[in-house]
Amino acid sequence: MKYLIISFNSRNSVMTFAKLARKNGLYTSIINTPRSVSVSCGLSVRTEFQNLQSIISLLKKSNLSDLIGIYSITRKGQYEEIEKFY
Repeated sequence: MKYLIISFNSRNSVMTFAKLARKNGLYTSIINTPRSVSVSCGLSVRTEFQNLQSIISLLKKSNLSDLIGIYSITRKGQYEEIEKFY
């Protein structure tokens, strides 16, 4: 299973970006940020991996300046592979 995590420094940015993505037709959920990704505000936006280009485009259009990064998470059994994209 492969998905994206979009991590910000503030909860407000997480909520704002999740709402923006949903308005643009992208399925998102708000999850606890995995410790292996960041020690940010504790929440991140999760979406499907195939939404990567749309997510990048939305981030460029938004005025959110506290992005930590976009990460690809691949689950392999009980382990996770994490790759930073942006």
